Amino acid sequence: MNEYRATVRKTVSRTLYIAVLWTILWVVLPGWKDIFSGLAIGSAVSVYFAISVARQTEMAAAVSVRKEKKKPITAMVSRIAIVALAVMMQAKLGYPNVLLMILSFFTYQGVILADLFINRGNKLGRW
Repeated sequence: MNEYRATVRKTVSRTLYIAVLWTILWVVLPGWKDIFSGLAIGSAVSVYFAISVARQTEMAAAVSVRKEKKKPITAMVSRIAIVALAVMMQAKLGYPNVLLMILSFFTYQGVILADLFINRGNKLGRW
């Protein structure tokens, strides 16, 4: 479980770094605000998704140990609500790039894939 928590902490922090980078670029480069604002908003939603998935996984592990039948519905509803909030924010601001915002919803998955490929390359020589 400690390896799982370390992996979650590492991927969430890397996703947060990417979201902060997009936000800084949004502020520093106002000529590119439509691109970087969409990336920043979508990456912020991705950070929320990362934290939500980690909490939901820990709850599922606890439920499986106790052999209870409990379905975490609030996590799914909150994810839908946060996506709706991002879309409303885009409509209110008017300038974020919607396509890049939707693509950056998957920042967390991209971080996981990059970490998988980097670690796979490091572990190939070890058995």
